Amino acid sequence: KDEKTKKLMFVNSVLNIDISKFDCHHKYITADFRKILKSEKNPWLKVRFISLDEMAVGGNVKGVVEIEIAGQTKRMDISYAVQQYGNAQLQLVGSKIMQFSDFKLTPPRKLMGLIQINEDIKVNFHLHFRRIT
Repeated sequence: KDEKTKKLMFVNSVLNIDISKFDCHHKYITADFRKILKSEKNPWLKVRFISLDEMAVGGNVKGVVEIEIAGQTKRMDISYAVQQYGNAQLQLVGSKIMQFSDFKLTPPRKLMGLIQINEDIKVNFHLHFRRIT
């Protein structure tokens, strides 16, 4: 915790998500989605947790993350709801809507544009914290 800013600062906190595990429930769309994300060259979607503002149960807290997709990195603010989870744990729940173009990507299109994937990508965050003694 940074005593001056009262923020929690993360060190070496990267979540690596294997793009080959993404499933759009349609073989061809899944293959196109992985191709657009350049999964052969960049097989991981990476989320680096940077910081969290001071938090209180029942309130909201702002955090900063860096998301890396297809070799492009973007820093983003995420707003989380803080909830008590069990006796000694906190759960932070938030989401962020970003766009393919944020990462210099174009959503897949099929049949000469008759089938198009939405430009928006919604990422849901569910973070669990527990005190380590």
